[in-house]
Amino acid sequence: MNRPKHQHWVPKFYLRYFATPGTRNKKIAKAWVFSKHEADGEECLKSVREICGINYLYTPKDEAGERVWHLENKLDKLEASLGLIWPDLADRFVDINDPALRKGLSLFVAVMHMRNPEYRHSIERLRQQLVEFYRTAPVRPDGNPAVTSLEIEGATFELETHGWREYQAWGRNDHDRFFAHMVESAAIDLATLLIKKRWSVVFSKSDIFITSDRPVVLHHQSRETFGFGTQDSIVTFPLSPRRMLVMDDLHAEPAGQYYPLKPSNAGAFNYSIWSKSSRFMVTGRVVHDVLSEIMTLTR
Repeated sequence: MNRPKHQHWVPKFYLRYFATPGTRNKKIAKAWVFSKHEADGEECLKSVREICGINYLYTPKDEAGERVWHLENKLDKLEASLGLIWPDLADRFVDINDPALRKGLSLFVAVMHMRNPEYRHSIERLRQQLVEFYRTAPVRPDGNPAVTSLEIEGATFELETHGWREYQAWGRNDHDRFFAHMVESAAIDLATLLIKKRWSVVFSKSDIFITSDRPVVLHHQSRETFGFGTQDSIVTFPLSPRRMLVMDDLHAEPAGQYYPLKPSNAGAFNYSIWSKSSRFMVTGRVVHDVLSEIMTLTR
């Protein structure tokens, strides 16, 4: 098999929809990339092959030092499956209440959130916090922390400290393996939360929506701390420059609806994507036009 060492956390087939209209259907599709970081310079036109990719992101080494391709193979199959229906999702009015479509698309969105390098970094930061916490705890005769549970916001969580010495000595490949494990094991649970939400799509007759290096966006209108399972959390995901998937908990409202985009709301949707990105936006539009729409929100 052809083993791709350069692995994309935002799939190439998806990025192609956000390429410039003149290159979208060509062999080498290109999109504008604009970074939040001034040091990255002005916007630049890049091939989708060069966007959102890192070597061996999903292929950690096993104990023998060999690459493990299991997750990469599963991601490839998922992308191939969703790629078949994406032309309809991107530009047509499909039935988003269809159970089979919801199952596949919810898994794709869940995986898109979790396969991101930023998610890997958050796991690593959490581990470091746990290590620092355990180091301040009393120690048993065997050297493991004498902690059996942890209380957070009134909830008690049981803790397992077996293997503590190995855990605190984790290196990069240990984190790589755990990241791959989390993407595989936790995506179904997240997809289940997404399926339970009310789905709708905001659509435009022309290319409006941008995407980013972290396109799955989680919102809440009244809480500062929240997650995908928090009541009234809202998830948005740009399907294409003309379609924005919205998942919310407004179950008293009709489900599976397509709502036309109000021109005055274009900047708000793109600002949300831009502000929640890790580093940069991706668009086939003129970047200046996108930024001008966003800037109208601050006037």
